[in-house]
Amino acid sequence: MKHLSKKKILFFLPLLNGGGAERVVLTLLKHLDRNRFEPILVLLRNEGHYAGMVPHDVEIIDLQATQARNAIFKIIKVIREQKPDIVFSTLAYLNLIIALLRPLLPRQTLFIARESNTVSIRNKGEKYPRLFDWLYRHIYQNFDRIVTQAEFMKKDLITNYGIAPEKMVVIYNPVDIQNITELSEKEPATLPQNVCNLLAVGKLSPQKGFDLLLEAMCRLDERYCLTILGEGNDLEALQKQIEAYNLQNRVTLAGFAKNPYPYMKAADLFVLSSRYEGLPNVVLEANACGTPVVAFASPGGTAEIIDEGINGFTVAPFDTEAFAETIQKAATYPFDAEKIARHTAERFAISKIIGAYEEAFRTL
Repeated sequence: MKHLSKKKILFFLPLLNGGGAERVVLTLLKHLDRNRFEPILVLLRNEGHYAGMVPHDVEIIDLQATQARNAIFKIIKVIREQKPDIVFSTLAYLNLIIALLRPLLPRQTLFIARESNTVSIRNKGEKYPRLFDWLYRHIYQNFDRIVTQAEFMKKDLITNYGIAPEKMVVIYNPVDIQNITELSEKEPATLPQNVCNLLAVGKLSPQKGFDLLLEAMCRLDERYCLTILGEGNDLEALQKQIEAYNLQNRVTLAGFAKNPYPYMKAADLFVLSSRYEGLPNVVLEANACGTPVVAFASPGGTAEIIDEGINGFTVAPFDTEAFAETIQKAATYPFDAEKIARHTAERFAISKIIGAYEEAFRTL
C-alpha cells in the first residue's frame, strides 16, 4: 500500500532540449522533498541537450514517440499503469493533449499544467490559431490547477480564455544560485576584449526578436559587440541580416552552450529583445551572475523581474532606437553586481520557489 503522505508525481516533457521549461522541471526533480514526493519523469523521447542531467534517483519512462500526437495511447497507458497522485505537464502541445485525454484517465489522479508562455500571443503564430484559442477556452478547464510563471500570464488566461482564477496559481521560476555560481566559474568565456560585451541567449526564432536586436546594434558604434547563444530555424536569416548590416565584426552567432553562465558572468550587459515571453529564465540567470539586463517590456513577465536601476532597465516594446539608447545608458550606469545577485536570490531562490510548488502539490 502506498504511503499516504508520499505523493507520486508523473512529470511529462516532450524531450530534454535546452529550454527554460526543461530547466524548471529538472530543478523540481532535483529538489523536491523525497520524504513527501516520488517524482517520475515521462519523456516522449529521452534525448536532447539536457539528457543525462536527470537526478539518478528519478525513474525515466521513455515513450519513444516521434511526436506528441503519436504518443496518445502510450500516454494513456503509462498514466493508467503508474496510477500517480498527480500528473504535471508543461509546454503547450503536450498540455492540450493531456487535457483532451483527461476524460479517459483515472479520476483519482489530479492534473496540473504549467503554462510556459503568454498564450494569446503565442497562439497567433500557430498554423490554426482559432483552433488553439478554442481548445484553450474549452479544454484547458479539464486541469485541476494551472501554474503560470507571472501575473501577466494569469491575467491573459482569465481575460482571453475564461479560465477560473481559483484554478490558477502564480509561481515564479526557480533560480539555483549555487549551481549557477559554480558553473559560471567552471570555464572561461571567450568574448571580445576592450569592448562593451552584450549577450543574448535563446532559440533562434521570431519570438526572441534577434532581428530587432540586430537593428539596435546598427545604432551602436564599434565599442559594442554582441554574442548570441542559441540555435534554431532563423540561423540563416540572421546570418544574412548580419551581413546586410555589415555587423560581421561585432556580432557572433555562437551556437548552443550547455553552460551559458561563464558568458553571462563575463558579459557587461545581458539583452532581451523578445516579442513576448512567459517568465524568461535567462534574465533570472544573468541577474544571478550579477549581470544587469536591458529588455523590451514586451507581453509576459519580464517587467515583473526587472526593478529599474537595480538589476536592469526595460524599454518600450520593439523601439530599437530606444533600445540602443538604453544600452548606452546601462553601459555606464553604476550597477552593483553583488546587489543584483542578492536581489535575485531573495525573490527567486530555489527554497522559496520549490516550497511554493510543494504547497501547490500538497494542497491540490
